[in-house]
This record gives sequence, structure tokens and C-alpha cells, in this order.
Amino acid sequence: MRRIRGFTLLEVLVALAILALSAAAVLRQTQLSVKQQQQLELKSYALWMADDVLATMLAQTQWPPVGRNQQTQTYQNQQWQITTDVQPAPDPQLRKIEIDIAIVGEGEDKPLVQLMTYRGEY
Repeated sequence: MRRIRGFTLLEVLVALAILALSAAAVLRQTQLSVKQQQQLELKSYALWMADDVLATMLAQTQWPPVGRNQQTQTYQNQQWQITTDVQPAPDPQLRKIEIDIAIVGEGEDKPLVQLMTYRGEY
């Protein structure tokens, strides 16, 4: 009598269970990578916007007045809150400029990007 060789049902089920666990791990890692990529993209946009605001302020001929200014801007189909805070520095010839960029409605108390620099009166 000739025996038929092959896998038992139990062996097939164990192999499928291992495959399912591996696929779930790969799917989880892919989701995490996509989320990190999206966060990095948002931070890049915020950095570009903060750099643009700072360059505009430094290019002005007048010395920036002391005070806090908030504005909302749309960029890449996203509403952004730009907060500019100009403070006097210990040296009266300097002003401290802080720029915070946050997504409107998502943690405006914790901005994605914060830039800080000093500008002299010249």
C-alpha cells in the first residue's frame, strides 16, 4: 500500500497562524512609518513657514516693535497659527524674536516648531 505524503491539518494551521502574526507585525510597522512620515512632513512645512516669517522680519528696515502677534494662515490645505513674540533683550540694542508655528485646533499650546533669534538695532 502506498502512503500519501503531505502536511497535516495541524501543521497547516500552525503555518497560517505564524503567517498571520508576521503579517500583523508588518502592517503595524507600516502604519507607524506612515504616521512618522506625516508628522515629519508637517514639521517641515512649519519650519518653512517660521523661516519665511523670520526672514521677512529681518529684511524689514524698521526695528520690530515689542509685543505679541498672532495670525492664521492656510498652507498645504492646513490652517496654521503663527505666533510672533518680540521682547526686549538685556542689551538695549537687541530685540529677542520668537516664532511659534502650530496647527490650528491641534495643540496650539505646544507648537510644532519654535524659532528664536536676536535682531540688533542698525
